[in-house]
Amino acid sequence: MKLKTTCRAALMAGLIAALAGCGNDDRRDPIYDAAYASLFGGGDEDNKPISDQEIAATLAATDLPVIRLRIEERKSEAVAFEIERNGEHRTYGTASRQAIVLRHGMITATRGLGGDLMSVEEDALLRLVRARSAGQARFVQRFLTPEDVTEVLAYSCTVTPQQQVEVTPGVSGMAVRAACSSETEPDFADVYIVDAGGEILGARQWLGETTGYVTLQQLRR
Repeated sequence: MKLKTTCRAALMAGLIAALAGCGNDDRRDPIYDAAYASLFGGGDEDNKPISDQEIAATLAATDLPVIRLRIEERKSEAVAFEIERNGEHRTYGTASRQAIVLRHGMITATRGLGGDLMSVEEDALLRLVRARSAGQARFVQRFLTPEDVTEVLAYSCTVTPQQQVEVTPGVSGMAVRAACSSETEPDFADVYIVDAGGEILGARQWLGETTGYVTLQQLRR
């Protein structure tokens, strides 16, 4: 499916609107503020997001699936093309040879970003997110340390479906929030916009302390 370039703003605006309706969650405000800043730059003049014209040119140059990834803390972003498909896993590559692996729109691994996410155990969490259902799920992230040691971080995640949002005319999804906690690591909260078929159209996802939060959009699937 091809999405118009207006999806860039509309999809993340839908994500922000969904976050704003998170009910009585006492952690809603900082998450909302961060999502807003990730889209609009928080007034920082040094933040120069990829323009709609650049995205249009990218989509016109290829028929491949395309995603847009923004690393919030670094205020950097890139578009990436699908370069490999293995079952449910799709690998996307940027012009600077960074790689992002998605499973139904959830990031499951990265390479070349620094502090990379090597792998995850996402089955239980992804099942709830795709079903847009409430529940508890175990989630594991693995990172490679500078000492070449694999660090395994385990979380317990509470998944809560939020409101239905329209991301573009005729394209809608439900916001699904996954609040994850650990006895040893900082808590985080991911938000996914999930369509009726269980595909994640866009997300704000935690990729560890080195990378932090990223905002992902599927520009073309």
